[in-house]
Amino acid sequence: MKTNQENQTTFEDLQIPTENEGRGDATGLVPLTGVIFRTNQPFLALDYHNAPRRQFVIPVGGDIEVESGDGTQRTIKSGEALLADDVTGQGHKTNFLTPGASTLMLALPEGFDPSQWR
Repeated sequence: MKTNQENQTTFEDLQIPTENEGRGDATGLVPLTGVIFRTNQPFLALDYHNAPRRQFVIPVGGDIEVESGDGTQRTIKSGEALLADDVTGQGHKTNFLTPGASTLMLALPEGFDPSQWR
């Protein structure tokens, strides 16, 4: 997710390149500044909000639904990753579809540039 020129959150599909390292495909090292583990209340729904920081959001127990500024909804399933890069603008909505869903947030450094994945 990113903020477009109209200050609206939009989805953008990214392809992170991988290479076979003998034990399977892997990405290169992605720099992080911290990790947050969160367990949410049953069926928590958050109205429009910005990402508190540039981060990957990875559901590890249950699925979450995210809605962009234009009303597009996507379900992020357990084990998938969402790059929350909409730290300004309108923001997005989040709906935790599974009671007690757990998420892992991987905080990215300020200068991290995902444009190589576009």
